[in-house]
Amino acid sequence: MTTKVKNPIAHAPILRKGGAHVKAKSSQRAKIKKMIKKSLDEWTTSLSTS
Repeated sequence: MTTKVKNPIAHAPILRKGGAHVKAKSSQRAKIKKMIKKSLDEWTTSLSTS
């Protein structure tokens, strides 16, 4: 009895999304942007109060 070779291209694309749980790159960029804006705001307020 032989086993039938399955077509690797016919697999469900949703199954390829598996893997480690990692934050999306867009959320990482947004976090960095938020940190930059916060530090810039702190810097400008420190300039205006001095």
